[in-house]
Amino acid sequence: MMMSKHVPIPPEWQADFLLKQFSLSHRLGYSLSGVVLVFLPIFTILDATLVSYADGELIWKHILFRLPAVILAITFLLLHHKKDPGFWAYPLLLTLNLSIVGMMAAMFVLHYSEQGGHLLYITQGLTLVIITVATATVYGARDLALIYGLPLTAVIAFIVFSGSPFPDNPIHLAFIPAAIGIGVVIATMLYQEHQRTFIASQQLEHSALTDALTGLPNRRSMQTDLQAEWSRAKRDEQCFAVLMADLDRFKAVNDQHGHEVGDEVLTILATRFTNTLRGGDRVARWGGEEFLLLIPNATEESAMAVAEKVRRAVAEPPFATSAGNLAVTLSLGVALHRQTESIDEVISRADKALYRAKQEGRNRAVLAGD
Repeated sequence: MMMSKHVPIPPEWQADFLLKQFSLSHRLGYSLSGVVLVFLPIFTILDATLVSYADGELIWKHILFRLPAVILAITFLLLHHKKDPGFWAYPLLLTLNLSIVGMMAAMFVLHYSEQGGHLLYITQGLTLVIITVATATVYGARDLALIYGLPLTAVIAFIVFSGSPFPDNPIHLAFIPAAIGIGVVIATMLYQEHQRTFIASQQLEHSALTDALTGLPNRRSMQTDLQAEWSRAKRDEQCFAVLMADLDRFKAVNDQHGHEVGDEVLTILATRFTNTLRGGDRVARWGGEEFLLLIPNATEESAMAVAEKVRRAVAEPPFATSAGNLAVTLSLGVALHRQTESIDEVISRADKALYRAKQEGRNRAVLAGD
């Protein structure tokens, strides 16, 4: 069976992938708990009716072997229905899987010395469980190292050290290692599929929120950031600043040198933005040659200082393009958010300040007034 090449999760997405795996743990554990509570009673009844026991003690041993899995399944369902958002689901799912394999391994050990159909029946059950739990793993073979390792190590140790005779027809025992191999393949493929699905989803979301040319966040992404910053500012009674930035005479660059050179200018501009801004400041391509900068926790002085720093970084040195070095300048309008303002209103004031900067000669930053 062929397995596709492993695709690692990029470092910047690791935290999101971890949350995705915890969510998967909730779903898998909920489903597995339901299966346990439905099928274990059925198998218990089948044990009591189809298999004759020599004494009542053996029946109680089988019930006790099943009890941990039942308790863990009930616990999982109770926590799930309480909608507890904690990270309990993954370790509890791991323990539930371990208890299921351990249950069948214990029954296998109990009946290993028998030379009859009951050992075959238990071996088939162990084989089925080994494959089934592989479909309920979150991290593939890494989970199975524990889920398979502990119970099956105990089984091997029992066979080696107990002195029990080897079964007359041991061929069915070969199904156990075969099931382990199949389980590892299934778990690995499912884990890799989880990774591929997650990466594809992240790439789709990234492309929906990123400007394809500059690599900066796009207008949609910045609108989300603006809403979050507006809510935070209202809650904490703080201010943020919006800077509207526009390239001066950009149409002339396109007309004289072509749109490819214009695209080069926009790409270089994006790099200068990201290299100049502070860690918490954000910039997005708002449309065409217009960019919006969001400055959290701002005052008029700090916002104007950022605007001047950006303006100087754009003006010098010239932009190195395929058409040669081009002198490029930037005009900016700066508006500090007021507590009574909506997002659209503060953007409108920044836009009016940008218009004033253009009227007053370009290559400057102007603070919005009333």
